Amino acid sequence: MDTTEAEVLARLAGQAGARASTGGRNRAEQVTRVACHAVAELPFLVVALVQVVQGWRPTLDDAAIAIRSWAVFTSRSPLLGEYTQATRCARHVVWNPGPLLYWMLAVPVRIDADHGVLWGAAICAAAGMALCVEAAWAVRGAAGALAVGAFAVVLAATQPDVLVNPVWDPHFGLVWFAATCTGAWAVGTGHLRWWPVLVLTASIAAQSHLAFALPAAVLAIVAPLAGIRQRLGVGDGWTWLPVGLAAGAACWTAPIVQQLTGHPGNVSLLMRCVGGQRAVGGRFGLATLASAVVPPPLWFHRASGSANALMHGLTGQPAGVGIAVLAALATVGVVAWIAQRRELAVLAAVAFLAAGAAAWEIAGQPTSTIVSLVEVVDVVLWPVGMLIWGVAAMFVVELVATWGAWSGRRGSFGRASSPVWAEHGHRLLARWRPRSALLWSATVVLFAGGTVNAAMLAGGAMNQAAQEAGGRGTFRGVSAAAAAAQRLVPSGPLMISVFGPGPYTSLDLLYGTLWVLISEGRQATAPGLYANTISPPVHAVPGEPQVDLTVRADGSVASAVFAPGSPLPPASRQSIDRAPHVAHGLRSPD
Repeated sequence: MDTTEAEVLARLAGQAGARASTGGRNRAEQVTRVACHAVAELPFLVVALVQVVQGWRPTLDDAAIAIRSWAVFTSRSPLLGEYTQATRCARHVVWNPGPLLYWMLAVPVRIDADHGVLWGAAICAAAGMALCVEAAWAVRGAAGALAVGAFAVVLAATQPDVLVNPVWDPHFGLVWFAATCTGAWAVGTGHLRWWPVLVLTASIAAQSHLAFALPAAVLAIVAPLAGIRQRLGVGDGWTWLPVGLAAGAACWTAPIVQQLTGHPGNVSLLMRCVGGQRAVGGRFGLATLASAVVPPPLWFHRASGSANALMHGLTGQPAGVGIAVLAALATVGVVAWIAQRRELAVLAAVAFLAAGAAAWEIAGQPTSTIVSLVEVVDVVLWPVGMLIWGVAAMFVVELVATWGAWSGRRGSFGRASSPVWAEHGHRLLARWRPRSALLWSATVVLFAGGTVNAAMLAGGAMNQAAQEAGGRGTFRGVSAAAAAAQRLVPSGPLMISVFGPGPYTSLDLLYGTLWVLISEGRQATAPGLYANTISPPVHAVPGEPQVDLTVRADGSVASAVFAPGSPLPPASRQSIDRAPHVAHGLRSPD
């Protein structure tokens, strides 16, 4: 065998080995992709299933969301989102920007009135996390998917309430704002086909809670501008543009109709609230941003107790740290762009825009809403803080890889290095992927950690949900109170008041009982402001009977009577105090 033949055989053997190595790496990457989907999505579904089996029922905000989701397929379909504390400064009931939360839960609540709002929200959250994984995969492959998997594990560990109660609008919005951030990363790096998805996720986040509105809008608008710059001359076409615009029109038609036909429109009320009140100011906004980034961030170990304790945690960092965070993100983005690290540059830009918009929006909040703002700001800033930490981690990885490429090219003490680094180092760095062994190890560790974390969370999910609702008796009391009201007023409209062991438990019981009655076809409402917070589906009817219900801590009904002066329906004059579940407690005014 001559030298030429030997060189050809060696080259063929090398190519075969390279193909085998690539095949192994591709298999490892696909397994990582599936594992990251499992870690990100299954905990939401498992935790919801555990609560359904153990007797969960919607109360308070969850019940209000269920009521308005039920109304989607009626003539009173809501055009706006949840009641918001901006009402305090607008002196008029103000709502979150749009009804997408209700549209997404409308079918589940019709299928299963008792639990549909919970498992429907869990499915929606899992879908949002799936988009996070796929968007990161489109940009960075297995490394991007692993980053989202780690994000999901940290979410379950530091914000378990998001998994236990994905129905609540800040929790619902958090997942979709995370999907907005990863979608903006994909679009900004040139994957313009992701823009319609970005428009959808940004719309859901913005309509779920006011705090996500400005950051989501900024990302949806700016990301395609960077993406177009990346794809100039490639010729991918412009189909994504009309599709994205159509998606945006579909998402925002209802709020626009309300603004044009409402007197006053919801947007006008929001502008009145923001522009006509004393704001908390830029110092507060920057301090809250710093508290979400500087170790240990507020969301990593949330301060417990009163609003004053939470306020101290938010303002524990000086505003200058927030400015430094924004400056560092801008610097990383510029340096990465100059160094041709486009993925890092775009991620830093996404983090800068999200952090700056969030701080700006918080700074503009009226001081009259500061208590309600403090209660949710750590949830709102969670994805922003994680995004900034992700930029820092990617910057360190790129820095280490760049140093390795430089030292490989130069060799020890300035000697020339191997031809591989000299010729292909920059290309390998630009398309960095973990090696198969490292990838398998990271996947196993992530999956094991996610499984243990989810199992621990599922084990205590029902206890945590019951604690938020005032005890497991609240879930039983909702059904018992609704049955008692049905017996007192078997047909026609009715107004109810429910009194529990404490003021917050009373609200849980009131909204939960309203939802049970409405889902059973009754025209039920609550007095005063409580009816307004669920309007438009719930309206008082002049002359309707009012029932006052008192529920014990164990969920049994202590009494169910007509309110003084309430008209007595003829059907209720029959003896009803023999009902077994209320025994001696239920009585008629006769």
